[in-house]
Amino acid sequence: MTGSNGEDSETQIVVLHRHPEYMDDCMNILNEQWPRSKTLRLRSLHSSCDQLPTSLALLRNVSKGKMEVIGHARINMLPQEQAAAWIESVVIRQDLRGKGYGRLLMTKTEEYVRACGFNTIFLSTHDQQVFYGKLGYEFCGPVCIYGGTVNRHLLPKQFLTPQVPLPNNNTKISKSSIEMVSDLSEQLSVQAKSTESNILSYNSDKSNDIVTSYPNQTPPSPPPPPPPPPPPPPLCSKVKDSIKKLDITTLSKMYMKKDLM
Repeated sequence: MTGSNGEDSETQIVVLHRHPEYMDDCMNILNEQWPRSKTLRLRSLHSSCDQLPTSLALLRNVSKGKMEVIGHARINMLPQEQAAAWIESVVIRQDLRGKGYGRLLMTKTEEYVRACGFNTIFLSTHDQQVFYGKLGYEFCGPVCIYGGTVNRHLLPKQFLTPQVPLPNNNTKISKSSIEMVSDLSEQLSVQAKSTESNILSYNSDKSNDIVTSYPNQTPPSPPPPPPPPPPPPPLCSKVKDSIKKLDITTLSKMYMKKDLM
């Protein structure tokens, strides 16, 4: 896809698995923003396909016939929302941010999503709520991006619970088996009552021994209360110097959506 004017005419968005020559550049841009091992990152990028997930690369024309990767976005499906797509790993190269490429990348990504037949986009962000809000995204509740059923035949045997067949209506139980179960139940009931009476008798004897052993002893006095906490330190006059830089990894993840219809 190619734009029509300005910087847009110098850019192009391509499907990554159809242009594997840009795989390493996408990996480097992603790892600059979210550090990860190259093996895992390339494995994720190589999973791109026409059936989703699909990775898109935003290219810029730097010279005649030479293109460079400046952005990336990944499209995935939502198991619980068949008509909606999930957008993730949206990033622009650090030295080119603030020049409108992020908006361009999202516009081209939305066009691709709409062409795939989806009518809604969901995403999550820690610190770019304002950016996505300007593009028409609104806050929404959390979205589950996992789902599907598990094929029991693909699970290792140690994770399978043995299934015991239940007796059907034709199964016959002998009278002797019923009598044996009844006798065993009565024996267990008698043993339980005997054990309970022994425990009560033992506890009663122990309590009498304690009372007779210490007839005149007074209970110990309670320990003294703990000392009061120290006073708080005085407020620093230079409050600005004590403010630490905000760590975006501690911010809560916010979910947003946009209807494409």
